Amino acid sequence: MHVLTAEDHPLFARLSHYINLISIIVLGVTGFIIHSPGPGIGMDNVRNIHFIFAYIFLINGIVRVYYAIFGKNKDYKQFLFNKKDYANFGAVIKYYLFLGPHPDTGMYNPLQKSAYLALPILGIIQTITGLGLYRPAVFVGIVNFFGGLEILRSTHYLVTWLFIAIVIVHLYLALTETFDATKYMLFGTIRGKK
Repeated sequence: MHVLTAEDHPLFARLSHYINLISIIVLGVTGFIIHSPGPGIGMDNVRNIHFIFAYIFLINGIVRVYYAIFGKNKDYKQFLFNKKDYANFGAVIKYYLFLGPHPDTGMYNPLQKSAYLALPILGIIQTITGLGLYRPAVFVGIVNFFGGLEILRSTHYLVTWLFIAIVIVHLYLALTETFDATKYMLFGTIRGKK
């Protein structure tokens, strides 16, 4: 098991995490309102909030990837697969299904790495499909690429549910498996120390 240190979650990574947390919540709530608006809701305001947080999420993602590769605390290697990850993939699945012991995986196990690497890809898909939904007459190429507005809308909606699934699993595992890391990510303390 990986022993948590302050270098694992530097301040920049924690701030980026907070921005993602707030953005995903706001995008989810406003997205569901846009998908199924209720009576008396000012849709222009809801859409504007949705797009503002979409830009915040996108910019934060770009800056976080840049920081992971070129920043002071380069951490991109922690997210890349290695031979040990491939060897441990089955053991990690067994562990999560309560069928085996926790394998030695390092800071992130292969399933975590899969989820973390999927997030930027899902973010790009959401951005592209969101642009097509927002201005279908302007982004005709996007609409046509996806085979029409219905498929475009369904893809955007499906990816939203993938985000929600990843976040729910992430929250569950953060609170049950890595509470010290979660405490440090949220409050900047390890086992009561600053």
